[in-house]
Amino acid sequence: MKHIPAIDAMYVTNFEILPTHLMSTLQGNETRGDTIIRRHEIKIKTESVTDETTQEENTVLWPSLRHTNITMEEIKSKINRSREAAMRDNHCALVYNSSRQAWRSSSDAPKDTRAEDFYRIDSASRCGVFDFEELMKPPPSIHLSAWEKDYLSSPHVSSPRDIASPIHSTIELITPLGINNSLVMGSEVKFKVTLFNYKKELRTEGGDQINVWVTSDDPKASVAADVVDNRNGTYTALTRLPWCGKVKVMAVIAHHREMFRMDFYTQRIFKASYLFAGSFINDKVAEFTPCSPLPYIPGHASEELCNLTELNGEPWYCARPVKVKFLNCSHFSGTRRFNNFDNLPLSETETWLRAINRTNTPLHIANNISLNVIPDVTSKETTLPLPKLRCDERDLSSTFDDTNSCGYFYKDEWRPFTCQLPPLNSSSIVQCLSKRKVIFVGDSNSRAQYESLTDLVKCIQKVERTKTAWHATLLCEDETNNISISYLVHSYPFLASHGEELPIGRTVSDTRLLDSIPSNGKYILHFHHFLHLAPYHLSVAETRLNLIRDAVKRLLDRNPHVIILYQSAHYVSGLNFWTRGGIFYVELQKRILRGLGDRVMFVFTWPMTIAADNDDFHPHIAKSFTHLFTGHICGRLLKSTP
Repeated sequence: MKHIPAIDAMYVTNFEILPTHLMSTLQGNETRGDTIIRRHEIKIKTESVTDETTQEENTVLWPSLRHTNITMEEIKSKINRSREAAMRDNHCALVYNSSRQAWRSSSDAPKDTRAEDFYRIDSASRCGVFDFEELMKPPPSIHLSAWEKDYLSSPHVSSPRDIASPIHSTIELITPLGINNSLVMGSEVKFKVTLFNYKKELRTEGGDQINVWVTSDDPKASVAADVVDNRNGTYTALTRLPWCGKVKVMAVIAHHREMFRMDFYTQRIFKASYLFAGSFINDKVAEFTPCSPLPYIPGHASEELCNLTELNGEPWYCARPVKVKFLNCSHFSGTRRFNNFDNLPLSETETWLRAINRTNTPLHIANNISLNVIPDVTSKETTLPLPKLRCDERDLSSTFDDTNSCGYFYKDEWRPFTCQLPPLNSSSIVQCLSKRKVIFVGDSNSRAQYESLTDLVKCIQKVERTKTAWHATLLCEDETNNISISYLVHSYPFLASHGEELPIGRTVSDTRLLDSIPSNGKYILHFHHFLHLAPYHLSVAETRLNLIRDAVKRLLDRNPHVIILYQSAHYVSGLNFWTRGGIFYVELQKRILRGLGDRVMFVFTWPMTIAADNDDFHPHIAKSFTHLFTGHICGRLLKSTP
C-alpha cells in the first residue's frame, strides 16, 4: 500500500506547495524528499499516531459531538498528531509547554505589552495549541444545521485518493442534438456529471460542489447552470442557450465533500480558523487578549471572558486582561487580526487537503462537448429577445427565488431572463437618487459598490479614501440634487484588520444602524456579509442575519420610504479556503431574509460570478452588481416620488 505524504506546516504563514507535487500524490505516486515552500522548508514524511483513547472514554461524547460521526478517538488522535508536529519545532515546543499561559499576556505590570502579547498569542494560534476542553466540548450552537448533519455523518477522509478527481470524472450531454450537433437558441440543455475518485472508483454519495456553465468567445457570452445533487455521485446540470454560435461547456469540482466535512468539524470543535487580538488600554497600560464572535476562546474558561456584544452590536467576546489592577472589560478599544491557524488538529490527509486549498487551483472536468446554437426557423434573431417586463416593475420579493440560471452575460452586459434592465447611466441614476440617502454597510465588496455608485453620481467626496487598505467611513454628497452616499464598516469580526488595529469607533452595527433610521426620510440601505464571517461556525452568520431580519422588519413598519438591498455571497474559482462556504451562505441568506415584502431585494451575485468564472475576492464585474440593483429599484423610486 502506498504511503500518504504528510505536510507538517509549523509556524509558517502563506506557504504554497507545488501543484505538480500534489497532483502526483493524488495519482498514487509515492513521493520522497523535500518540497519547495515559500520562505521555509518542510519535510514530507510518513507518520502514524498511536491513539490511547480507551473504549470507555470514547463512549462519553461531548455535547459538540452528539448526532455526528466525530468520535473522541478521532479528536484525540488529531490532537496528538498536532502536538507531535509542534514538538518538532523548538519555538512551538516552548509554547506547548506553557499552553494555557501562551494565550494571555505574560505580564501584569503597568505597561504597554501589546507587541509582545500579539507575538505570544499569535504563536499559540499558529503552533496549534487548542487542547482545551472548555473550547472543544460545548457546541457552537444548540442545533446541528442540515449541512452539519449531512457532512458530519461521514468519517473523516483517510486517503487523498478517495476524493473526487477532475481527471477521471466526466460530464456528458443528455439533451438530444439536431443536425451538426445543433440546438435551437432558447432551448434548455441538460448535462450529467459523474464523479470518480483518484482510484477511478465511482463516487457513491453527494456533497461535492459542482459548478457548470456554458460559454463562448465569439460572441463573448456565458450562462451558469442549475446543478442538482443526485446524492449518488452524479449531478444534473440544466440551463438555457440564449445566444447563437459555437459554445463550449465548462465544469469544475469547486469544492470537495471532504473539505466541507473538515470545515464543519473544525468549526464545531475549535470554533474558528481566525482569532483577533482585542486591545485593552488606558492612559498608561495596554494589553492584547484573544477575541472571537463565539464565547469560546482557547485557554480561557467562560468566566474569564468579556462579553462585548452590547458594545459591538453583534456577538463579540474577548478574554479578560491579566492586568486586573489597571484594566477591565470597559477598556476595550479595538481589534487586530492574528494570523490563520497553521497547525490545526487534523488528520494527515486533511492537512494535505487544506494545503491544496491554498493553491487556488481550479479543478476542471475535461470534456469535448461542442454545441452549435442556431436561430429559430421563425426568427433571424441571434439572441433571445429581452423580456417585456421591466425589472423596476418586478416584485422585489421574487428576487429571493432566482436560481443559478436566472440570467446570462452577453458582451459584458448582464441580462436577467425574468426582466429587462434599463441602461445604466449617470443622468438616470442622479434622477433616481435625488433627495435620498444611500448607505452601504459591509466590507471591501460593499465599498466597491459605494465607489461604483459614486462614480455614476459624480458627487463630491466629503470623506475621501486616502490609501488602498481603507477600513473606515466614506461619504460623498451631491448638494444640488440632495443626494448622500456613505459607506460604513460592518461590526466585528472584520478580517482585514491584520496589519493595523481597527478601533471600535470605526465599525457600525447593522441592527443599530437600522434602528437609527427615522420614520420619515427616503433611504436605500445596502448590506453585504460573507468573507469576514466565513472562518466561523455558520451560527455566527445565522445569528447576524436573524438580527438584521428583525431590525429590517421594524424599519419597514415605521418608514414607508425605505428600500433594503442585501448582496449575496459570491463565487470565487479555485480551491480557496476563504470562500468555500459560499454555497451555504447563499442559502442561509435567502432562507432568513426572504418574506419581508416588496421593499427588500436579494442582489443575487452568485450566478453572475459563476458565469463570469470569477477568480477574485473582489469581482471585476462589480459594476454589473450595481446595474442589477439600480435597474430593479430606480423606476419604482421615480414613480413613488411626489
